[in-house]
Amino acid sequence: MPLRSPPKFFSSWLLLIVSNVLFGTGYIAAKVLLQNLSVFVTLALRIGIAALVLLPLLLVNRHSLHLTRRDLPQLALLALMGFVINQLLEYGGLALSTAADVALLITSESIFTALLSCWLLKEPFKRATGIALVLGSLGMYLIVEQSFIPHLPGGGGAVRILGDLLVIAGLISESYYTVRGKALLTKYPPFLIITVAMLGSLVFWVPVASWQVVSSGWHPLTLPSWLALVWLAVMATALAYLTWFQGLTRIEGSKAASTLFLQPLVGTILAVVLLHEQLTVMTLAGGVLIGVSVYLISRQ
Repeated sequence: MPLRSPPKFFSSWLLLIVSNVLFGTGYIAAKVLLQNLSVFVTLALRIGIAALVLLPLLLVNRHSLHLTRRDLPQLALLALMGFVINQLLEYGGLALSTAADVALLITSESIFTALLSCWLLKEPFKRATGIALVLGSLGMYLIVEQSFIPHLPGGGGAVRILGDLLVIAGLISESYYTVRGKALLTKYPPFLIITVAMLGSLVFWVPVASWQVVSSGWHPLTLPSWLALVWLAVMATALAYLTWFQGLTRIEGSKAASTLFLQPLVGTILAVVLLHEQLTVMTLAGGVLIGVSVYLISRQ
C-alpha cells in the first residue's frame, strides 16, 4: 500500500497553497487601490498596516530574536531591497501595466534568484538551470514585447512596456534581497526577520507618504478601495507571509516553489473576471514559458 503523507506535512502543503492564493489576489487589490491613491501612499498603508498586524506576534516571540550589531546593517539592507526598492519598482510598474502582466511576470523571481545564487553564492550552474533561464527570459520578452519581432509601440503600449520593465527590475531587487538574506534566515526565524524588515522599511515609507499627503491632500477612498486596502494589507501581506513561512517549516524550499504557479493562475483569472483585462496569445505563451522555467529550477 502506498504510504500516506503525515498530517503535519499535509497541513504544511495546505498552508503553502493558501499563501500563494492570497499573494495572487494581492495584485488585483493593489490595482484597485492605485486607481485612488499614489504608489507611495498605497505602499505605506500596505506595509504599515501589515507591520502593525504582525507586531504583537513579534513581541510574543521577542525572546528568540537575539540580534547583534553585526546583523543590523544586513537587516537594513534587507528592508531597503525587499520592502522599499522592490515595492517601489513593482507597484510603479503595476500602476502602468496590467495586473495580468504582473501576475505572470512575478513567477520569474525564482529565475533571478537562481542566477544570483550562482553569481553571488557560487552555487553550481547546471545545464537545466541554463535552459530554464533561456526559457524564462523568452517568456518575459514575449509578455513585455507582445511579439517575436522587436518594436516600440506608441501610446498605451509603450507605457505598458515601461511598467513591465519596472516590475522585472523590482523582481531582480527582491531576488537580491532573498539571496543576501540567506545567512540571516538560517540564523534567525524567518518570520521574525521579515517582520523586522517590514518595520524597518517604515522609516522610509512614513515620512514619504506623509509628505505626499500634506502636499497633495488626501483623496477620499471609495468602499471598494477600502476593502481592497484591508484585503491587501491583512490577507495578501500579513496572513500570506505568516502561512508561507509556517508552511516552509516542514517543506523544502525547492519543493515549495511548485506552489508559486498558483500566483499567476489566481492573479490572471481575477484580472480577467474582475478588472475585465484582455489576455493576448503572447502573454499566455510568455506565462507558460516562465512556468516551465520555474518548474525546471524547482526540480533541481
